Amino acid sequence: MANTASDLNWASIEGIISDLDGVVYRGNAAIGEAIQAFKEWQAAGWPFCFVTNNSTHTPEEVVRKLERFGLIIEPKDVVTSAVTAAELARTKYPDLRRVFVIGAPSLVDAVAGAGFEITDRKPEAVVMGLDRQITHEKMRIAVDAILNGAVFIGTNPDLLLPTAGGFEPGAGATITAVAVATQVKPLIVGKPEPHMIETALSRLGTARSATLMIGDQIPTDIQAGKRAGLPTVLVTTGVPPLKDPSLAPPDFVVSSLAEIKVLPALAQSPRQRRA
Repeated sequence: MANTASDLNWASIEGIISDLDGVVYRGNAAIGEAIQAFKEWQAAGWPFCFVTNNSTHTPEEVVRKLERFGLIIEPKDVVTSAVTAAELARTKYPDLRRVFVIGAPSLVDAVAGAGFEITDRKPEAVVMGLDRQITHEKMRIAVDAILNGAVFIGTNPDLLLPTAGGFEPGAGATITAVAVATQVKPLIVGKPEPHMIETALSRLGTARSATLMIGDQIPTDIQAGKRAGLPTVLVTTGVPPLKDPSLAPPDFVVSSLAEIKVLPALAQSPRQRRA
């Protein structure tokens, strides 16, 4: 059985990495207690970085969205799957030039910004993310390219996303459809893979074992934290927890981030406490 927030030794924590959708907001609606919690942690000097599988927004757009909710951060405090996918594609496949992208403008811009030519003509790679204007023709082009040897990259495997009014299919739903059609397993860059967690850790400069990973989904957020060697916290404000005994369980479970309090004695930055 997972522990509760009262079992967490905050004196040993140096930083926080957190998901966004289902943790800080649902769609365009803020989760008030979460926003307040992050503001309190920020005021207490706790460094944090957001990691999101959502490829439909740039870090700058996330910053503006959180600012509307009253939480002020910088673009460096956000790691997206779109940027991570583009960077990983360039690093892992340096000889690729032509890429077909299924996704939001933010994903297209990220891939183009990494030096790739965006095209549907004989692409050497297919990069897929959440596309709310997905069509059969787009999927046909992707399937045909992959069957002809194109590299297959997916931003994330999320099948379900929380919204203000319920849930919607995630990028993983269409990525899975193409994977089934082609029988080709995609390279997934988002959670549960640890790529974004590693980037966030490098930005925070905190110890791996002393950095919390907070998320609302066990198959993605919690597994990514576990694979990166972080203590994990599941908050039940997003997608209903999936009961799968094959998945590593979270170390702690909370119903609200308001349960995690920064004690007055700890209201000092982790780096100050280590000095």
